[in-house]
Amino acid sequence: MPAKAPPLTQLPVSFYLQVLICATLWGSAFPVIKNSYAALQITGYGEQLVFAGSRFVLAGLMVLPFCRGPIIEKLKQAPRGPLMAVVLGQTFFQYIFFYYGLSISTGTLGALLGSGSFWWMLLAPMILKTAPPQRIHWILLGVCSIGIACAIYQPGADLKNAGLGTLAFLAASGSGAVAATFLKKVAPVAGSRCTTAFSLSLGGLMLLLISASAWSSYIAHFNLTTLLVTLYLAALSATAFTLWNRLIELYSVNVLSTFRFLIPLMGVIESTLFIPGENLRPGLIIGALIVVTSLIIISQVKEAPVEGRCIRP
Repeated sequence: MPAKAPPLTQLPVSFYLQVLICATLWGSAFPVIKNSYAALQITGYGEQLVFAGSRFVLAGLMVLPFCRGPIIEKLKQAPRGPLMAVVLGQTFFQYIFFYYGLSISTGTLGALLGSGSFWWMLLAPMILKTAPPQRIHWILLGVCSIGIACAIYQPGADLKNAGLGTLAFLAASGSGAVAATFLKKVAPVAGSRCTTAFSLSLGGLMLLLISASAWSSYIAHFNLTTLLVTLYLAALSATAFTLWNRLIELYSVNVLSTFRFLIPLMGVIESTLFIPGENLRPGLIIGALIVVTSLIIISQVKEAPVEGRCIRP
């Protein structure tokens, strides 16, 4: 029988530390990618997919040495449908939609819609047959959304193609949520590290294949800076996805979906610090306070049993 979760007040310090590491790493991807496009002369959507594909293939290879046991045997034992759902959702479709959204709309909109918390809480009861989120989870999800909206709001900002961009970013976050939900079925068999390595490398290879027509233009201006940025983003993805997928394996989707709001919050904060022209705005301070307060409240809420095991302090 699945173990019952302790109250959220018993979550160990390691849980909060790992969540913060993931949020900080993923948050840094926003300014790094935005600053890199001009420096690396990446202009078209196809080149963006080549950039993403090479990053994820390399990230998957970085995770491989840390996998325990025979990787191929573990993957063979995993249910194929859920395993492919993880590959397609976590890496392939998520970043096809995400980079398309970035190419037609703004990173601000992507930060607002990128957490995917709504999808997580909606899909988990449908796919995993778990207890539905409590009312307090939905309330705090809405409050966190308001906080992120305050943090990213800029008077006079150009929200070009907001409608199509919204659909693209929602599709991206929905794809990631499907992958995270099915990971609960795969990780107990194949292990979260093996699943992460397989998902990143195969999904990245698929991105490279569909963007083959842009290879020549991408390679034409490939330089040392391109290599260093790709290595950093690959290491970022390898670390963050490995840690986060382990948390998905062990903790409730309802808990993690709320804490995902730290990712866009850190993205906005780090963009303010590292992107030229971005300033510390009152809305950012207010939004950060709203999100952090909501997370403190949710950490005090006792929850129904989680799917799978729990980390013990």
